[in-house]
Amino acid sequence: MDIDFSVLNKMNGTQTVEIPDMTQPPAVIDPFDPGPLVEVFKRFVIEIDRMDARAMAHEVKDDASCELATTLTTQAKTLGNTIEKKRKAVKEPYLKVTQTLDAFSKNLSDRLKGTQIILNNKIKPYLQKKERERREAEFKAQEAARKEQERLEAEARAEADRLAKEAMEKALAEGKAQEEAEKEAQAAAALVEPVPIVVAEAPEEVKVKTETGTADIKKEWAWEITDFKALPDDAYRNRCDEVTKALAPWLNARVKAGMREIPGVKIFQITKLQTRARK
Repeated sequence: MDIDFSVLNKMNGTQTVEIPDMTQPPAVIDPFDPGPLVEVFKRFVIEIDRMDARAMAHEVKDDASCELATTLTTQAKTLGNTIEKKRKAVKEPYLKVTQTLDAFSKNLSDRLKGTQIILNNKIKPYLQKKERERREAEFKAQEAARKEQERLEAEARAEADRLAKEAMEKALAEGKAQEEAEKEAQAAAALVEPVPIVVAEAPEEVKVKTETGTADIKKEWAWEITDFKALPDDAYRNRCDEVTKALAPWLNARVKAGMREIPGVKIFQITKLQTRARK
């Protein structure tokens, strides 16, 4: 099956057929409809299908077939580069609009964030002060409740002891046995009502409510790495790809500079095929 490389030939100037200028968006009723733009690039689908089929069927077994394979892969690369350039050219008018809008909107957002920072830096210390006062009041309320609880329990014990003593004396005076008198004393003590649990009155939560929103103080757990060497192996093992990607620029710079010995790193050569398409 022969492949029609007319698309590439047109790009290389071997034919006089004109390629539509794709740097300008096609005239459409809706300028935001991507359909017409996609249609422009669909013209390459058939050609790429043919390239795929030829690549799958081709075998490299001698110099001639290797040269043909090289021609095919560089033609595919050229076509890919051309499509990418056209894609960027078609997008450029839209990007100019969106980039301008994004830049202007970001400037407005940044200014508003700055406004929030100014105000938040004033609100935060005030609410922190009120939170400290609330905690102090809460502590005092809890301490008062604890003392009141102890007082009530002491009164209840004293009342139970009094009733038990009176019952014991009465039973012994009536000539009852010691064991029976003790039972009556226990029964008399049990008549004292249980002491209620004293609950401290909780101070009102520190929170500012307005018609437009709220502001309050919240506690969150945070962390800061103080010694990377002390981290457990799991911290790296579960994030191996992310750590490798983060270290890649540092390692690449040193390997390119000629370093061949880096602790903890294996440096070796790999074989890669390099192709260049003629411009």
